[in-house]
Amino acid sequence: MTERVKRRTQAERSAATCDALLAAAIQVLHEHGYGATSTTMVAEAAGISRGAMLHQFRTKADLMTFVVKQVYREELAFYARCLAQIENERDRIPHYPQMAWEALSRPSGVAVLEILQGSRSDPELAKQLAPIQARIEADALAHIGRSSGQSRELLAFMRLVVWSARGLSVAKVLAPDGERVSDAVTLLGRLIEAGLQTGILNFGEESEPPRENRMTD
Repeated sequence: MTERVKRRTQAERSAATCDALLAAAIQVLHEHGYGATSTTMVAEAAGISRGAMLHQFRTKADLMTFVVKQVYREELAFYARCLAQIENERDRIPHYPQMAWEALSRPSGVAVLEILQGSRSDPELAKQLAPIQARIEADALAHIGRSSGQSRELLAFMRLVVWSARGLSVAKVLAPDGERVSDAVTLLGRLIEAGLQTGILNFGEESEPPRENRMTD
C-alpha cells in the first residue's frame, strides 16, 4: 500500500515561495546589482510565476525590504554564534571587524548593500527601509555597549566597522585580487586592538582630548 503524500498547507506553500524568492533575489542582486534587478528576473531565477510572486510582494520595494529583514535575521544569528565563542566581552571588540566582514562580504551582505544604495533613488524603498536601518544600528550599539558603555565614540566605532566591511565587500567584487581584500580587515582589527591597549580608543564616558592635542585660541 503506497503512502499518501501529505499536502502542504497554504502557510507552508507561502513560506516556500518566500524562501525561493529570497535566495533568487540575493543571487540576482549579487550578480547584476540593484539597478539591473527586476522582479521578473527574480521570479524567473526562483522558478516561480510572476503572479505567485505578486501574491507575496506587490512591489519591488516590498520584495527588497523583505530581503533586508531576512538577511538581518540571519546576520543576528551569525553574530550570536561568533560572540558566544569569546567569553570576555571586552576581548570581543577587536574581533568585530572580522565578524562584520564574514557577514557582510557574503552574497547576502552584498545584496543588502545594493538595496541600500538603490534606496537613494527609490523613495518608497527608502521609506520602508528607514525604520529597519534605525533598528539595525540600535541593535548593533546594544551588542557592543554591553561591554563598552555608551558614548559618541562607540557609535563612530560601530559605523566605522560596519561601513568599512560594506565598502570592502564591494572591493572584493571589483578588485582583480579581491580575495586579498580581507587583509585590510585584519589590519583594521589590529589597529583597533592597538588603540584599546594605548587608550586612544575609549568607549566609556565622554572625555576631553589630551591637552597637547587641543587647538589653542
